[in-house]
Amino acid sequence: MAKDWVYVPVHPDLQVKIDREDYERVSQHSWRVTKATTGRLRVVTSIRGPKGSRQITLGKFLMNPPKGKLVYPRRFNDGLDYRKENLIVCTLQERQRLLPKNRKKATSEFRGVSFSKSDGKWKAGIEVEGQSINLGHFDSEEAAAVAYNEAARKHFGDMAYQNQVGRRRHKRDEEGSES
Repeated sequence: MAKDWVYVPVHPDLQVKIDREDYERVSQHSWRVTKATTGRLRVVTSIRGPKGSRQITLGKFLMNPPKGKLVYPRRFNDGLDYRKENLIVCTLQERQRLLPKNRKKATSEFRGVSFSKSDGKWKAGIEVEGQSINLGHFDSEEAAAVAYNEAARKHFGDMAYQNQVGRRRHKRDEEGSES
């Protein structure tokens, strides 16, 4: 049985993964890799229109998001997985809920978790519509992370970022590309 995805070269050393059904449409353009302002890789092409040429990302090309929405990868995978199942159409604010915690100078590597020196426990919390919600104090960092995960699913649904409890964690800075 054939895979439902294919690779498309975008640079002498790089290729992107796309759904097989998109191959013909994607192949009609010349794609290149650039660095976004965040330093992450993104795949773009130039498209001529009535108002001249404009640059468009592969994610936007594939998903055609409505005005006010952008396309982001669900799993970063070096930013080069453009299968539709890996792309999310959402606002920038919604995207923030999907991102792992920025771990610089934090007491925990988990999103929504911090260490409380006053009682020597791990505190979990989440912000919903501008309101901070205390989820409690826990004996372990992992238990606090699980509490955050449950609250995130409750308030934000399936798109919510989930802490990877029990898995090897990666730095956010190394996780890939915006689309």
